[in-house]
Amino acid sequence: MVFHAAVMYPEEPGLTFDESYYLQTHMPLVDRVWKKHGLQSWKIIKYTKAMDGSPAKFRISAALVWESEEALRKALADPETPSVFEDIPNFTNVSPITLAGVSL
Repeated sequence: MVFHAAVMYPEEPGLTFDESYYLQTHMPLVDRVWKKHGLQSWKIIKYTKAMDGSPAKFRISAALVWESEEALRKALADPETPSVFEDIPNFTNVSPITLAGVSL
């Protein structure tokens, strides 16, 4: 069963986010380390506002599609996975919020 994970970066006062580094360096790292474990695809969403026009609560999110929950677990256990998380301070000064689940 396909499994989904979201990595969301909240819009906070003083937030810095280097979109170029994120897209050109970080996400290729994610792809290299996790694709072999069943990462099928990913897409990045940049939020500009909420649907009602109010300010967005998040700046950026990554939507990752996995072959299964087990595939995500294997990826997280990979010895190279710490390099993915250690790279976060290279493009932002906020900690991401993560979610995982299945399609209905």
